[in-house]
Parts: sequence; C-alpha cells; structure tokens
Amino acid sequence: MKILTKNALEKARGFIEENGRQLEIARFHFEFNEGPIADVLEALRVFQNPDGGFGCALEPDLRAQESSALCTSIALQTLRSLGIPAENLLVSNSIEFLLAELNEEQLSWRIIPASADQSPRAPWWYQKGRKEQFELFSLNPTSEILGYLYDYQSNVPSEVVERISERVYSEIMSLEKIEMHDLLCCLRLLKSENLSEPFRDQLSSKICTLVEEAICCDQDGWKDYCLRPLQVVDRPQSPFASDLKEAIDLNIEYEIQSQEANGSWAPTWSWDDQYPKEWEEAKREWAGILTLEKLLLLKRFNRIENFA
Repeated sequence: MKILTKNALEKARGFIEENGRQLEIARFHFEFNEGPIADVLEALRVFQNPDGGFGCALEPDLRAQESSALCTSIALQTLRSLGIPAENLLVSNSIEFLLAELNEEQLSWRIIPASADQSPRAPWWYQKGRKEQFELFSLNPTSEILGYLYDYQSNVPSEVVERISERVYSEIMSLEKIEMHDLLCCLRLLKSENLSEPFRDQLSSKICTLVEEAICCDQDGWKDYCLRPLQVVDRPQSPFASDLKEAIDLNIEYEIQSQEANGSWAPTWSWDDQYPKEWEEAKREWAGILTLEKLLLLKRFNRIENFA
C-alpha cells in the first residue's frame, strides 16, 4: 500500500508556507500541528464583506471583491468542517447574507452577482449570453446551501428550509444524469447531520444511481479536469465507498504519485489567454488550496506516514 512519506509531507508544508494564502497556512497547522483554530477563523474573516457574505477571491477563479453565494458556500464548507457553531458571527452573518440573496420565485441562489463581470475571472464565470445558467434554478449552489441551512437552522425560518427542500428534492429525483458540480453540491447537502433520515435516504438512493456515470475512473482522464473518485468518496465513511473501492485505491495512489517536485499539487485547468497576470496569482493560490486538500484526503484515508 502506497503512502505519502514524511519527506513528501514536509515538502508540501514548505510549499504551502511559502506560496499559500494565510488561510491555507493556518488550516495546515491546525490539521497537522495542532495549531489554534482561532488562526483559521481570523484568516477566513479577511474574505468576509460588511454584508455578511464572502468574496474577495476566496474562490481564486473569481477575483471579484463582491460577496457571492459561491464564495459564501466555500466559507461555510470550512466553517462546518471545523464545527463552528451557529452563533459565531462568521456563520450567522453569512447565513443572513444568503437569506437576503435568496430568489424567492426560483427558490435558488444566483451563484455569482452580475457585477462580477467587471472583475478578472475564469472564462466559465463569463455571464453574457448565459442567462439560464446564472438566473434560473440550479443545484449548484442551491443544494449545497440548503445543507448549511439545515446545519445552522436555528438562524433560519423553518418554512424557508421546507420550501427549498421540496424544490431541491423535486429536481434531484427528476434527474437521469447529473453534472459534476451539481453532484458535488448534492454530496455536500448529504453531509448535513440535521437531515431527516427519510429525506437523506431517498436522496442518497437517487444520487447513487447517478454517481457512476458522472465519475471518471480512467487514470489518463485524471490528467485533465474531471470528477475523480476521491471527490465523491472523500472519506472512508462515505456511503458510496463500497461501490468504488477499487477506483478509490487507484485514485489514492495516483494522487501520491502526482505530487510535484516542489511538494505541491497543481490545478489541471487554466484561463486560456484571459487575464494572464491574474491567472498566475490564481494558479499559485489554487496550488496551495489543492495541496492542502490532497493532504487532508490522504490523512482521512490513513495514507500519510506518521499519521496512519
């Protein structure tokens, strides 16, 4: 069984400390060196705007300062993983922002604001001529955000949770196939501990029928941007782990082998020729994020020397 060596971990640490944002540095030390959780929260606070939402390039491919459902959902991923309670202002203010931004007619969130078109961004965040993608109901990010409303339901009117749950449930159950980012958002919904068992079981059963077609299990395909098995089964306890065991083992070995000589894992995508200066900054930030993510995955699967 292949593991990430102590030396490889040290190279990754060095890369994060030299090239990563303060957020990834603080998270690394919290996860691997018993660093203070307060440092993580303080680093995350930098990305929160006065309206309670998160922006400021928390998602490196979107350089807009304005708050967005996209960046706010990313912040809540971190806050939930750390077990931060609902009364914390980072949480309560972000939930307040999301409730204010809810499209009551669609029961959905616009993933990024229209004003983001004024800032450097990746080509897939260009909004002109793509009204349906940005203004109509979408599981990305609505299903994920629903999970956070369940997580922090003491901050949310119950009727709002019920209405969005019905809308998300109806959409998922109608699907014959699922786009990878929609799937990832649905998987984050399933991570909420506050879902009712019938709701969770029905969604899990349906998503199980959609997962296989969405995942790329071809190692050659992993060199490009695609949905890898470890993005679906990101911990041994995943409900989809048993069906993907062989693919997961191969993916773990692939991730260990694909670490760069400088200790990092690099993004498999680019902005083409758009905003070259900003892309270089985003690329460096992504490398720090991805390096931390790979280390956390390997730690959860007991595949790091001295952390097994």
